[in-house]
Amino acid sequence: MKLNKLVAALVLGVGLGALAGSAGAAVLTFDGIAELVMYGNTGELPANMHYDGNNLTYEEAGFLLTLNAPNAASGMAHIGDGTFEPQTYNWHDGLENGAGTYVTLTRVGGGRFSLAGFDYNLDASTLSADGRQIGTLQGAGSWVMAQNGISELRLSSGAYNQLDNIDVSAVPEPETYAMLGAGLGLLAFLRRRKKM
Repeated sequence: MKLNKLVAALVLGVGLGALAGSAGAAVLTFDGIAELVMYGNTGELPANMHYDGNNLTYEEAGFLLTLNAPNAASGMAHIGDGTFEPQTYNWHDGLENGAGTYVTLTRVGGGRFSLAGFDYNLDASTLSADGRQIGTLQGAGSWVMAQNGISELRLSSGAYNQLDNIDVSAVPEPETYAMLGAGLGLLAFLRRRKKM
């Protein structure tokens, strides 16, 4: 009888822990953002964006996207509304950057995350996770090969990159599991003490 209750408590704890982990899931959609052009008139930036003369950063749902254009001549980049025109690097509700540029995705404040996929329109772009190349993408479509426990995703541009609907979730830190275990241990101790 005691073992069954312990197993039930353990299963409940693991289930609640998994539920808490999925609560950090988000889809970065870029919806409703006015067009922001990196090497042009950026206008007034919203509070979740920053432009330092070389990088344009965008924060959504605890994740940080950084558009970097080391080659300013070909480094047109934008986040926001527009209609897709490859010649002008303009795309509706998305993130876009030109040749010689790259975009990185990280968690705000660091930490690991999981990537389920994203929609893209790319030209010979290289995808890397934590510094190791995981693919070269070309054309338009949806990338759905999950990457778990990464701290940085980088997409280096061929002629252009265009991304939307980036499906990510935070990976719980080991401390989260330690606190869960300590809580379950405390519950077991209190239950045992109550029976005595």
